[in-house]
This record gives sequence, structure tokens and C-alpha cells, in this order.
Amino acid sequence: MLWSLTKWNHKLSTTRLVRWWLRMTVLDRFILVAISNFLFLVYSFFTFILWLMNYGGKALSGAMDSDLFSSFASAAVPTGIKFVLGLLNFVSGVAVFFEFVFLIYAFGLSVFFVIDLVWDYVGTRRDLANIASKEDVLLSTRGEYMGGHPSLPHARFVYLIISGTQKSPYVGIILPGFHPVEYKIPLIDITDAKTGVDEKFGKPGIFNFSLTSITPSVWKGNRTAINIEYSLTGRKYIVEIGSFIRGNDEAQMWKNYLVCTRAEADTNEKPYGQWKSLPEKEKKAAKK
Repeated sequence: MLWSLTKWNHKLSTTRLVRWWLRMTVLDRFILVAISNFLFLVYSFFTFILWLMNYGGKALSGAMDSDLFSSFASAAVPTGIKFVLGLLNFVSGVAVFFEFVFLIYAFGLSVFFVIDLVWDYVGTRRDLANIASKEDVLLSTRGEYMGGHPSLPHARFVYLIISGTQKSPYVGIILPGFHPVEYKIPLIDITDAKTGVDEKFGKPGIFNFSLTSITPSVWKGNRTAINIEYSLTGRKYIVEIGSFIRGNDEAQMWKNYLVCTRAEADTNEKPYGQWKSLPEKEKKAAKK
């Protein structure tokens, strides 16, 4: 749900809170909700103890006001006890107030977690299925763009695709919106601006893939990111993407698909297994 509400606005999509929530796996979010509810139960238990003590204190205060108590104790004793009971009553009231605040937080977080889980599973995966159903899209997912593209200075979550034609495939970074913006990283550099070998940047058209572990997740292990290294007009760029919607296994699959997509473009040989090849030629726009 958070993705669906913020993906339309670039400024909202780049905020830390949005990226922190989307970066977490379902297990991460479940643990966060479970810990919040557990702490609420612990706090509620101690609040209930304070309430019982306060209830007993009120009974004691009523007894002190009776003539029977005053006949056995001096006036200084009831005065001191009443101060303690008054303080206990105040602390109990504050504890009950914060319990309601904590209840709203724990209940709200739990409801948000369930709605977000269902909404993300249905809505986001439906969007990805619609994107992947196109003839010129080989693979689609949602991931976190962390940086490296010369036109995208802000890290945020995006839709990622492998698209183009069989002879000219590319990785697409799509910023969702009413008018989606797509940034392309060519798998094969078809420009001939430079044909020699540059000792600093290497041969134009170089395109390497690597996997790396990045910032640990909230509760466990490391997250895997794909580093895409390519050259454009003699300048080397490394685009880093991670936090795939289906986890680390999908990052590995994307690396394999990128390698095979480029190999098919080079050799014209279809990779083994269930493979969807990109079209050989780009379709011309329909004439109006």
C-alpha cells in the first residue's frame, strides 16, 4: 500500500521512511509488528498492576477518612500516606493514557502491515505481470535504485525491466507515475563514437555484472545488490540496484538473465530452458 501511495510522487518516493519500509522483507515487517505487540502486552501488564495498586489505594484512602482509623493513628501518618496515594493515582493515570497511545500504535501498525501485504501482493504484482506480458519485455520487477545513473541523483524504488530487441536489449529503470519516465542502460553499446581501447575506461560497450552484499537487513543476513558496470561516451558508470521484491534469489536470477540476454544478442542462440526471447526488430509505431 505504501508503494502504491507514494510511487506517483518522486519526492515522497525518495524519503527515508518509505525506502526503509519497502526495503524490509515480509519477515522483517512481521518481526517488527510482533515485537511491537509483545512490548504492548508487557506494558499493559505493568499498567494493570499499577491500576490494581491505585484501586487498593483508593480503598485505603476511604478507610483513612473514617473515624475508626483516626482513633488509632496520628494526623501526620494519614497525610503522608495520602500524598503517596495521590502520586500513585497520577502515575496510574499517565500509564493508562500512554497505554491507549501504545494501543493505537500497535493496532494501527498491525492493520497497516496486513493491508500493505495484501495490497502489495495483489496490486504491485499485477502491475509487474502487465509489464512482463508485453512482447518486448523479458523480465520485470520492483527494486531499489541506489545510484550510479548519470540522470538519476536520488535513490528510490522503481520498476525494472529487461527490454528492447534481440539485437539491442537494455535494462530499463521506470519511474512510475501518470506519465512514467524510463531510463535505459544499453546491454550493447551500438554507438561508434569511439572504437579504440581507453586505458582508463576500457573498450566502449563493456558491460559487466556482479553481485555484492550491501547493508544488512533489519533482522538478519545481508541484502544482495546487482552492480551493472557500463561505458557511455568514454565514461564508466556503475548502476547499483537491490532490495528486489522477491528477495535475494531474484537478484541472482536477474544477473543470470542479463548475462543470457547479452549472449543471445551476440550469438543469436536461444538460452536453454523456458526462455522468452525479445523480438528481433522493434515494432514501428502505428500510423494515425
